[in-house]
Amino acid sequence: MAGGAPALAEDKAIVMEEIQVTAPKEKSAGTLTVPSNEEAEKEIKKAPGGVNVVAEETFEDTYTLNFEDTLALVPGAYAQKRFGEEVRLSLRGSGLARGFHLLGLRLLQDGIPYNLADGSGDFQEMDFLALQRIEVYKGGNALQYGGITLGGAINLITKNGKSHPGQMFRFDGGSDQTFRLHVQSGYQFDKSDLFVSVTATTSDGFRDHADQENVKFNSNYGLQLSDTVETRFYLSTNVIAQELPGTLTLGEALSNPENANPSAITQNWQRDINSVRFSNKTTFDLGGGRFADVGAYVNHKNLYHPITSFVGVIDQTSVDYGVFAQAYGTYTLSGYKNEFRGGVLSQFGHTNALVFQNIGGARGALTADQDLSAETVVLYGENHFYFNPKWALVTGGQVIYAGREAENKLNPARSDSQTTATFNPRVGVMYHHTPAIQMFANVTRSYEPPDFTNLTQGGAAGFVPLSAQKAWTVEVGTRGQHGRASWDIALYRAWVDDELLQFTTGPGFPASTFNADATIHQGVEAGLDFLLVENLLQGGDRLQWRNAYTYSDFNFDGNAQHGDNTLPGQPPHFYQTELRYAHQDKWFVAPTLEAASSAYVDFSNRLKAPGYAILGFTAGYTVNKSIDLFANGRNMLDKNFISTFSTIATPTAFNQAAFYPGDDRRIFGGVRLKF
Repeated sequence: MAGGAPALAEDKAIVMEEIQVTAPKEKSAGTLTVPSNEEAEKEIKKAPGGVNVVAEETFEDTYTLNFEDTLALVPGAYAQKRFGEEVRLSLRGSGLARGFHLLGLRLLQDGIPYNLADGSGDFQEMDFLALQRIEVYKGGNALQYGGITLGGAINLITKNGKSHPGQMFRFDGGSDQTFRLHVQSGYQFDKSDLFVSVTATTSDGFRDHADQENVKFNSNYGLQLSDTVETRFYLSTNVIAQELPGTLTLGEALSNPENANPSAITQNWQRDINSVRFSNKTTFDLGGGRFADVGAYVNHKNLYHPITSFVGVIDQTSVDYGVFAQAYGTYTLSGYKNEFRGGVLSQFGHTNALVFQNIGGARGALTADQDLSAETVVLYGENHFYFNPKWALVTGGQVIYAGREAENKLNPARSDSQTTATFNPRVGVMYHHTPAIQMFANVTRSYEPPDFTNLTQGGAAGFVPLSAQKAWTVEVGTRGQHGRASWDIALYRAWVDDELLQFTTGPGFPASTFNADATIHQGVEAGLDFLLVENLLQGGDRLQWRNAYTYSDFNFDGNAQHGDNTLPGQPPHFYQTELRYAHQDKWFVAPTLEAASSAYVDFSNRLKAPGYAILGFTAGYTVNKSIDLFANGRNMLDKNFISTFSTIATPTAFNQAAFYPGDDRRIFGGVRLKF
């Protein structure tokens, strides 16, 4: 179940009733390597902090392209489209000022790292139609996945042959000459299962120079080696071609939002990716409620990325690989129940990073040639000690080692290396007020070394002298259900040292990164769901109101230059709501509203992106057990608004092309055939 409607675990040491969740009933059991959505829902709610599970039912009946679509109605998740699949994705202000790609979050697929070894990452390779759920771990609640950053982790769980047997064909189409075909097949055998999916998309995009074409292949094969051992192999490939329309000034973005940045056209800005990913995870049932996982992965990617004339054509070939192992389960200590999890996660990466002059999107003269090597190793452990039937003490920690090395082949004097190591402790409590209501609190330290984009900025001699970002975060909250209301509320405050912040310095210049000394991140993440009507017509009718509100208060703390100014990058108030009426599992209609307050764009707090409120809807109709129809409307009042922006230092006449306009009215529809 997604967003703010929680479900609580049925703990073996505590007699608890299962909460009746409002999401659709789990369609099949899980496997050793991939728990079912229902099992995952129970397990994730043991965390003493903000977590959410987004089941596929919440994003299948709409045109789902990126995290803006899939994380809608998840409190605390700020995901706003830049173009195509790329969004500004932030939890608790993670990567707040990063104007491109991913920073400050660990992204995983089936628990296996998706980020590059230096911590950066991309969004384009995700195929959300191949997923059965998304798990969101905010802040220190991501410890089990090596989540060492302020934001936490997002784990994408792929469909498999057991969870999704049979065949499905899906066709989407709509505005901007958008067409998408998705085909998937799931098979169950005596002791194994197989899942394969292919998704092909083509779209002209809302803005000029925003065409995209991509083909995404995902597959996994699970084999039961014995009654207690299961292994699963994953293989995915992607061929992606994406034009980049760039940013505009505020006036341009609000008056002519479909326009591209003129340089994007003349210099043919693009981001083209070809990638192959192979991984394995093996799970052992050790008996007595104890389990162990071991696995490994390798990812090969080619990136061709013409961008500004100042940067040039980025041409990279990277290989990332890693191994992981963990043990988890239940044991008894002096008559008291304990739940434990501990393991090691290692990532290694090598990138041959070439940069050429940009000649209309083609390679000109070679301007940079570097070999970039990164390694990150996280050793972690966490224990839940139930010292009475209602209370659990949670203790844990991480040991982190990170290494970064750049060999500059054109100018060896600019080669450099950096290693860092630290320990992050964690302590928390869980209180079961009633079988249906939990309260929690935790204190966690986070740590984030700079990635290569930050370390090698501006052609400096060697690495830019940046420190790792550190933070102590305190979090309290509650989740539960009472009657027809359910909630998921967390309040947090983080004291951050050496926060990695970026700003745009001028036209054609890359963003600069600096350490910000002391900053404060604090906020509220509130999900509230209400089942307003049930069985009104005695035929399974339901009227449900879902709400997600995120309050974000991020600011400098006595900065020498900026005082206590607000950190730019995210609106302080962000609200999403949906009112869904479903009739007898036959059809549904759900109007939606998204609203955001104005947000500062610059560190001097002189320029703001205006707030907005946009209306949309989703609707679906089940013809029979094999055919479903669906429709999705966005920005139905056709308002011009700012979706997101890049941060700048102080507004000048040269650096205000920082805004990404939101899409105007869009209509999409589709059909799904199941056999």
